[in-house]
Amino acid sequence: MAYDGRMNIVEIDDETHTVIFDLYRRKKISGTKLGPILGMSEMATPFKVACELAGIYPGDKTNKYMEAGNILEPKIRGYVRKHANEMLPALLGVPEGTQFVVEEPVEKEKCGYDHFHDNRMFGGLVDGYIAYGGKRMAILEIKTSGDREKWKDGEGRISVVPDTYIMQAGLYAQLSNLDAIIFAVGFLEEEDYDRPAFWVPTAENTFLIKMDRPDMTKPMADAEKWYHDYIDAGETPEWTDKDLEIVKYLKAYKPDSKKRH
Repeated sequence: MAYDGRMNIVEIDDETHTVIFDLYRRKKISGTKLGPILGMSEMATPFKVACELAGIYPGDKTNKYMEAGNILEPKIRGYVRKHANEMLPALLGVPEGTQFVVEEPVEKEKCGYDHFHDNRMFGGLVDGYIAYGGKRMAILEIKTSGDREKWKDGEGRISVVPDTYIMQAGLYAQLSNLDAIIFAVGFLEEEDYDRPAFWVPTAENTFLIKMDRPDMTKPMADAEKWYHDYIDAGETPEWTDKDLEIVKYLKAYKPDSKKRH
């Protein structure tokens, strides 16, 4: 029988809207979890992230939007590699003719799903690096989206990055000791999500955004304090109405006589 992390639930408290748990295995804060921990995500709450880090909730089931992102990441990275020498000099402020290298990340299965083993608290997987002159110069962060408007500035240019993605890429830039981030964003129509293998990156649907690494001192300190306050303490933050399906999932577990709800 597959391991079910819900066996480590000690109590689900409907009065305080919290879950008390035994921590089976310590998990690190990845870039995808940093924004939600700080309350910046529309898709995930701090409660959800706590349940995932505690190992009592396995995360959302894969859907077509996640699958499209996974399928298209190497395609978009290849597009950036093909056009790097023409697209990147102006973004990174280097002379025309600079020869760029777009590095492939180490495969997740070969690195234990973490590219940052030297950090005790934070980790995750980068989408690649931009290098020139024999040196890494920027993090490459690849995204897919079906909503162009969310990425547009007041003049209609694709230049606005959602806060949770800034935190993700900022964390990886900090852990990599790099000052620059290149976001490569591919925009899909709804029908593209049904057949992502047929989507082809072009100048009309794929854009690069350059950003300096934000100051990650406070976000990382706040996230580490949150981790100590909740994960190390063995209790989640309060759940919200957005979390009711997760709470339902947690309550559906039928514990043996050693555990109680």
